[in-house]
Amino acid sequence: MKERCKQAAGRLWKDICAYKMIGIVLIIYYLLVEFIFSAFCPLVIVTGFPCPGCGITRAFLFVITGQFARAWNMNPFIYGWILLAVYVGVQRYLLGRKAKGWQGLLAVLAVAMIVFYFYRMYRYFPNKPPMSYTRGNLFEKILPGYDRLIRKLIY
Repeated sequence: MKERCKQAAGRLWKDICAYKMIGIVLIIYYLLVEFIFSAFCPLVIVTGFPCPGCGITRAFLFVITGQFARAWNMNPFIYGWILLAVYVGVQRYLLGRKAKGWQGLLAVLAVAMIVFYFYRMYRYFPNKPPMSYTRGNLFEKILPGYDRLIRKLIY
């Protein structure tokens, strides 16, 4: 058991080292856009509209703090992402083999999120977070009349 944990830690460390630049870029992106725009999602920053993944980070925070119903209400696909991550993690790190079929599962999850996004936009936008319009987006700042057009469309 001790040897298996040591091997898993070694595989994890190897992956962290191999992908550290991606992590660094994401951290820099997060810090910059959070400081400048107070948002993370490029779609929200540019258009003010939520994306199919809106609420997933908040849902994850709810899961890790034991608020499972709130996580479900924020974005129910968090559970699919967690299950996929656990499956891939167990296969890669604990068992030391490639996870089979993860790309197909990822595609199904992504398509389901997009379909659900349109449902949520129809049902809840713009009055129920995370499906809400974010004012002060780039289009409002650079396109004359964008704000008026959006207000006519959604309010």
